[in-house]
Amino acid sequence: MQSNALSWPDALLQELLRFLTLRLNCRETAADLAQETFLRLHKFALQNPPDNPRALAFRIAENLAIDHQRKTSFRRRFHAEVEEDSVADCVPCPHPGPEQTAMAKQRFDQLRQALDELPEPCRSVFLLHSIEGLSYSQIAARLNISKSMVGRHLAKALLHCTQRVDPD
Repeated sequence: MQSNALSWPDALLQELLRFLTLRLNCRETAADLAQETFLRLHKFALQNPPDNPRALAFRIAENLAIDHQRKTSFRRRFHAEVEEDSVADCVPCPHPGPEQTAMAKQRFDQLRQALDELPEPCRSVFLLHSIEGLSYSQIAARLNISKSMVGRHLAKALLHCTQRVDPD
């Protein structure tokens, strides 16, 4: 055996690097994806030894390259759209203006009125779940009702509040 001959994984790595570099035009990205290819190939081979590991490695590498190209394309499009708008237009103001404050108060008043219209068990279930963060089991134990009844009351309350606060 020659001392300078590449072992099977080394030879495959070199082939994958050439393949990915040609496809992506970036040696660093190709190296990252080749490493990811070997990790996925190893993980797969532990559970299901492949008949042709070389073919599987190239299939994994090709899929990783396609995913990378899609992500890169999306990022380029997104960044191009962001650059068209000013950054100030994209960042929401941390303090609501008078109009937003008035609208929020109006929605809150509508929600309070909608909750007042609910029968007691529905209102209690809604408040225990939404405000206090209790689970169905905890609510059922506290109100001495079944978990399925908790679900029914909560669904009824949510439907009612949604219709009253945002009828559209």
